Amino acid sequence: MRLAKILAAALASLACLTSACVTRDDVSAARRTKADAARELYARNCATCHGPAGEGKQVGTLRVPPLREGRAVEDPDARLLSQIHDGGNGMPPFKFTLTDDELQSLLRFVREEIQKKQ
Repeated sequence: MRLAKILAAALASLACLTSACVTRDDVSAARRTKADAARELYARNCATCHGPAGEGKQVGTLRVPPLREGRAVEDPDARLLSQIHDGGNGMPPFKFTLTDDELQSLLRFVREEIQKKQ
């Protein structure tokens, strides 16, 4: 009985130790997952109007600005995040449909993937 308890404790310890190990592959996978999630958010919420690569386009009578140049590039993060959050000038607000984390992910995606800023 005592041997069984020792063995169970050893196995539990081993499980804890191995689950705490984070490899480079784990980190890379987590980054890919976050990047994929942000890409999906952009595709679902932004690409329809701003275009798949942020090129901007005409939607009815509204000229949707590009995200790769002009004000979107020049504005500080707080201003661009506010635009995504609150909408305005023809853009719908996303504060009711996306979480704060998702809004931050979209901002990072626009800055890093569309505008190629690091």
